[in-house]
Amino acid sequence: MQPEQVSPSVDWYVTDSMRIVSPMLSARQLRPPFRCFRHLVFGALLVIASLFAGVWSPASAQEQVTVVELFTSQGCPACPRADKLLGELAGRDDILALSFHVDYWDYYGWADPFASEVYSQRQQRYLDKRGVPYVYTPQIVVDGQWQTSGNKPAAVFENIVAARSASADKVRVQLERISEDQIRIRIPETDARYRGEADIMIVRFDEKHVTEVTRGENRGKTIVNHHVVRLMRPVARWNGEAVDVVLSLQELDGADPAYCAIVVQEHGQGRILGATSVNMREPAPRG
Repeated sequence: MQPEQVSPSVDWYVTDSMRIVSPMLSARQLRPPFRCFRHLVFGALLVIASLFAGVWSPASAQEQVTVVELFTSQGCPACPRADKLLGELAGRDDILALSFHVDYWDYYGWADPFASEVYSQRQQRYLDKRGVPYVYTPQIVVDGQWQTSGNKPAAVFENIVAARSASADKVRVQLERISEDQIRIRIPETDARYRGEADIMIVRFDEKHVTEVTRGENRGKTIVNHHVVRLMRPVARWNGEAVDVVLSLQELDGADPAYCAIVVQEHGQGRILGATSVNMREPAPRG
C-alpha cells in the first residue's frame, strides 16, 4: 500500500507493521492551540535566529562536544528539512552531528543506499528507552537522552541547551590520527560512578552525499545528506580507568569514510558521556 500524503509540516509515523499512518490530530483540531501559542512560536524562532547569528561560538579546546543523532531516510518525504538542519549543525565545532539512515523506508519505492538495519535497531532502542510507542522519521536524539522531531528546530536547540547544561560531569575524550589507518584514543580516569557501565564506540562517517532520487515519495528531488554514518561498532568496555590505546582501522570492515569519531556511551545505549572526531583525510602527521 502506498503511503497517504500528509502535511509537510508534520512527521511520518511508521508502526511496527510498517504502515504509514497520519497523525492523530487534524489541522482543524490543531488550529486553536496554534493561536494560543503563536507568541511562544515567535519567541522560539527568535531563539533559533540568535543561535544561527552566532550567539553560540565554536567550542574551545576545553568545551565538551554535544552529540546530535538524526534518524532519517531518503525515502521519507518529511526528512529533507531535517537533513538540512543537521547539515547546519555539522558545521559547528561544539557538535558532533551524525546521520543514521534507517532501512524501513526502503520498502516504499526507493532503497536508501546508506540505510542499514543496524541503524533502525539503534533508533528502536532509543524509542524503547523513551517510551515512544511508534517509530517515526525524522527523529533527533541529543546526547542519548533528549529526543524530538527533526522538523522542530526550536525543540532541537532546546535539547542541545539542556545537554550543554548537563555536561559538567562528561568525560573528555581525545582522538588523534597517528597514521593513515591508525588512531590513538585517550580518556582520563574519572569518577567511579562510571565504572563498568560504558562502551567505547568507533563511528566512521562521510562528510556529504548528494543523491538524485528517481523513485518513491521523494521522486525527482535532490537529497543532500551530511555526516552520513557508514559504520558504528563498540570496540571496548570502559570501566572508568584511564585509557591510552592505538586502534588499527584496517581491522574494521566496510567503507573507508573520511571521518572517524569516538563515542563513549553508557552501556545499554544510555546517555552519551563524551565524544570527539578527527578527519582521516588530513595530511599524515610528521615525526
